[in-house]
Amino acid sequence: MAILERKIIHEKATMCSHVSYPRFVLPLHKHVEFEIMLFTQGKGKQFVGEGVSDFQEGDIALIGSNVPHLHLCNTKLHPSSHGDVWCAGEAIQFRPELFPENLQDIPDYHFIYNLLQKSQYGIRFYENGLFTEMQKMIAMFDSMEFTSRIICLLQMLDRLCHCKHTELLSDTAYNQANHIPDSNEPINKIYAYLYNHFKEKISLDEIAEYIKQNPTALCRYFKQRTDKSIFQCLAEIRIGHACKLLAYSEMNVSQIAYESGYNSITHFISQFEKITRRTPSAYREQIRL
Repeated sequence: MAILERKIIHEKATMCSHVSYPRFVLPLHKHVEFEIMLFTQGKGKQFVGEGVSDFQEGDIALIGSNVPHLHLCNTKLHPSSHGDVWCAGEAIQFRPELFPENLQDIPDYHFIYNLLQKSQYGIRFYENGLFTEMQKMIAMFDSMEFTSRIICLLQMLDRLCHCKHTELLSDTAYNQANHIPDSNEPINKIYAYLYNHFKEKISLDEIAEYIKQNPTALCRYFKQRTDKSIFQCLAEIRIGHACKLLAYSEMNVSQIAYESGYNSITHFISQFEKITRRTPSAYREQIRL
């Protein structure tokens, strides 16, 4: 499944930010930043690397640099049984450059180094009162700047280091050195546009206007660089999202088609079979065996 290479824009003169997510809407994505996520509302499935686990309000996770992840809310996965409670979260995102290059050789950073290394698997933390403590630390983080803010971040990480009950979320550790390519490069801008709008009707003219290139030249350039057409990539993104919903939701095929950007169920099934060589129903049956 394709992965969105996400570029996070921090405030001026900082490399760490607090971001609120009133709803989880991003597809499978990754970014250079490490991420501390506090789940503040709802329930759902958390995909981290190769792992899948349930999450609920009050859970805490640490996701490593460039580790692919996705949060799917139960209001989407099980629309018939879960009201209108959307999933929400608060995230602290921070870049690896905040730490010394020889972090592993500095005794003072021993615990934090080990924590960041383990975060490449994704980590979940379980301890009474920890969620409330982390919320208070985030409030302090918001009130600070410059060195004080970095100290607060280190205090958060130190607190997580000393959590007695943790769980790794994936069997595979992802390499944090795999930095995201230049987000201003046209191919990456096209991918970002497709990921951010894959549920909408997308035209070549809209993409070309966004990239500021001639439509014909843009198609030729994209094909030369990727050996695929722009709309092949769009279909792969949509079908990849549909596969997640087929595997983990109770939506019927028509609902999944709509949630994946298709207004025609016939077209959806045709594209699904072309990419996966199975019908949506056969895929769901096989994945749940």
